[in-house]
Amino acid sequence: MNSQSFLYQLLTFYPVFLFALTIHEVAHALTAKWAGDTTAAYQNRLSLNPVVHMDPFGTVLLPILMLTLPGAFLFGWARPVPVVESRFRSPAWNVVVSLAGPFSNVLLAIFGTLVLSLLLRVGLVGHQAGWWTMSENFVKIIHDLTMKYVYLNWLLAFFNLVPVPPLDGSHVLHHFVIRGRQQFYAFWEFYSRFGFIFFLLLLFNFGSFLWVPVWFCTKLTLSLLGFPTSIQL
Repeated sequence: MNSQSFLYQLLTFYPVFLFALTIHEVAHALTAKWAGDTTAAYQNRLSLNPVVHMDPFGTVLLPILMLTLPGAFLFGWARPVPVVESRFRSPAWNVVVSLAGPFSNVLLAIFGTLVLSLLLRVGLVGHQAGWWTMSENFVKIIHDLTMKYVYLNWLLAFFNLVPVPPLDGSHVLHHFVIRGRQQFYAFWEFYSRFGFIFFLLLLFNFGSFLWVPVWFCTKLTLSLLGFPTSIQL
């Protein structure tokens, strides 16, 4: 990838990634506060400042490194939101708090598509009516940005639902399968230590099990919510 292409990918992918990741973590922190645990709130994890949620490797180094690879896609994570489950009003809140992050990304994908689709259509109508001028390059950038926005939000939703510690799906698995069953505790300790490493190896070698549903939901969202797939000025 040449420097110009890398810069374009960085400027269109990375801000969207930071926004989606920030909302994801804030959703966890806010839901935990509603559940009775203010640990994340006291650590300023309700902030919309992306820096507060950044993990040096997962939010900065790895995503930028991924953009240098052929096919340029972005992948990474933020610092986990700290929660004290014993402070929740009931153990079931652990599931709600865990699912809040992925659910927020689904909402971002849906409402973001609606807003961007409306703005783009209004812009095109104004351009055709002669009220203002939109260049072809500008329209292509907006179209590309929207595709990446929807894709990244669905990617974060699916990725975090994978039941591997420390991802959100693992808390749901622990609540319904492991909790209260001592015969599984030794397995869970091993799984918590090494499961994520095995998952990353699987992801980078057989990533289609994740990319296929992500792209399907991306295209379905854009189609159902009326985002124009082909644009002519």
